[in-house]
Amino acid sequence: MIKTILFEPLRWFELALYDKKIRHLEIRKHPLFILGYYRSGTSFLHQCLIQDDRFGYHTNFQMVLPEVMLSTEKALLPVFELICRLFNLHDSVHRVPLSFRFPGEEDATMTTYLDPRGAQWGYFFPKMMQEQFQKYVLFENISKSETEAWKQSFIYLLKKISLANQQKQLVLKSPPHTARIKLLLSIFPGAKFLFIHRNPYQVFASNKRFWQVVQKVYALQGTKSVDVNATILHTYSQMMHRYLQEKDLVPPGQLAELAYDDFVQNPVASLRDAYAALHLDDFGYCEEKLRLFTSHQTKEFVPLKHALPEHERNLVSETLEPIIRHWNYPLL
Repeated sequence: MIKTILFEPLRWFELALYDKKIRHLEIRKHPLFILGYYRSGTSFLHQCLIQDDRFGYHTNFQMVLPEVMLSTEKALLPVFELICRLFNLHDSVHRVPLSFRFPGEEDATMTTYLDPRGAQWGYFFPKMMQEQFQKYVLFENISKSETEAWKQSFIYLLKKISLANQQKQLVLKSPPHTARIKLLLSIFPGAKFLFIHRNPYQVFASNKRFWQVVQKVYALQGTKSVDVNATILHTYSQMMHRYLQEKDLVPPGQLAELAYDDFVQNPVASLRDAYAALHLDDFGYCEEKLRLFTSHQTKEFVPLKHALPEHERNLVSETLEPIIRHWNYPLL
């Protein structure tokens, strides 16, 4: 609310300056969407792909200040980055130094836009999680007019992001997209998709930690009445089942899949294969830059080791057995 009040004059300025241009913009190069449930390696995959500067992407700055990003990012981003360095600020979710250049997520941006159709409101108000998930991730129990309103808000946001990136092809990541293949293809028939999956036991354990961070840092409502384990398992299973139902709708050459373990062990080779499968531009253009980036990340980042108590392992096995078996992970 403070942000909205402080930047309201600039919001009107940006509307006056860019609204007509945004509405008339055509996104000719359809995006590359990264798919995968939360904590499956989507953020690292996104960071790797943006090493290829032929892609445009959605920054954290744009995610936090979407209303004024076109008119203020160039001036304010260096200031925000300086503040992050001076105060040694950290991203508590990804456990890395906070940067407003880090790639953001469109669903989170729809929330910071104060759009009531943002799927991420459930993380601020956990009691809303199931309703928001059903309506704006699965698009169930929702009218055609509401679905159309969501699409128009989403398209408008992507046009702003495209404009901010000189209309380069966008590489975008927001986990709810995993359940939206049919919807995304209706907007962008030429869209490409790169899906990453991870051992479901690890995904569940990592999401438990994620919810602890959310409760401490972001939630505006208590989670005592929310069954976090059930919420993770329900949303995970629903998103994976929807993905498996809709993936065959993707035309040949527009979908590739990665296993998290293979990707983190050899990200360069994994992406070389993905570029070939998706018929992307010459991988050699960005290969050395990607190799340097991933080498640095491997040295700097220490992954957490997650251990689940027996009753939670059993819960994951019982609820997610079809998904575990589909991706050939061992059933514990």
